Amino acid sequence: MKRLALYFAALTLSLSLLPAYGATTTPSYDYLPQSEIAAITVGGQPSYALVRPWRGQFQYGAAILMADFDTHADPIGVIGYLRRHINDKGWASISLQAPSGAPLINHTTDADEISKPGEKQLELKADKALPKYSEAEWKKVREAQNNRLIQTMNQLDSLGQPYPGKRLLIASGKGAGLVISQLNAGTLPKPDILVIINPYLDHPDENLQLARLLSELDIPVLDIQSPDGPAESLTTARERKSLSPLNQPLKYEQQRLALNLDQPNAWQNTLVLIDGFARRINKAYP
Repeated sequence: MKRLALYFAALTLSLSLLPAYGATTTPSYDYLPQSEIAAITVGGQPSYALVRPWRGQFQYGAAILMADFDTHADPIGVIGYLRRHINDKGWASISLQAPSGAPLINHTTDADEISKPGEKQLELKADKALPKYSEAEWKKVREAQNNRLIQTMNQLDSLGQPYPGKRLLIASGKGAGLVISQLNAGTLPKPDILVIINPYLDHPDENLQLARLLSELDIPVLDIQSPDGPAESLTTARERKSLSPLNQPLKYEQQRLALNLDQPNAWQNTLVLIDGFARRINKAYP
């Protein structure tokens, strides 16, 4: 417990020294050892992956990690914790910058919606919803996200070459939702094991399809849901489990965390779940 608290304090201090990186900014990671930083090119633009070797007596392969949209390769939270600690469980870690999220849409206010002096403050008319993307706009946003993910994942062979063995893909939030969608479409290299944490997508129709897409994957899946997960993820959690293959614990397993993911103890519990599931898969499919 003391070790975990010291780790969390040191991580918070080091990351507090970083500038606030936007979705289009490439961080330098100059606070990390140079040995961890691997330069890659995605969509003709420079980017980085963060690589840490496996440690200890076991050498299972490489764990590829990606957090929610608009996060760099060393985010604060469960993915950042796993990046540093899954190595002790026999996995090298390769952490990737996630695709950018959908830009916010500016709402244009009609002239007759502007309040006059003494009237109520500006408010939308009852019959006017907040502005949303058109289907064509959503398609363009998702295509850009898919392309970035595919181009990044296609470089994993060279990044993981020093670490032969299985490939464990860990993704969270909208990053996990995008991974499910693209694995189902067959556009991503198939990992040996998939771990998803609070998976969802920001398009409502796409989010409703995630449970079905997940059930159609022919790889072992560990589905982790936290009580403080996004509403979109909590909404589909029961269906994700109900559509899973019956009586096949080595095909799909859902675990509900007791603690919120903003607590370091939950990160440690998540690592224990991933390690246990991966060991069972490795024993069943050596």
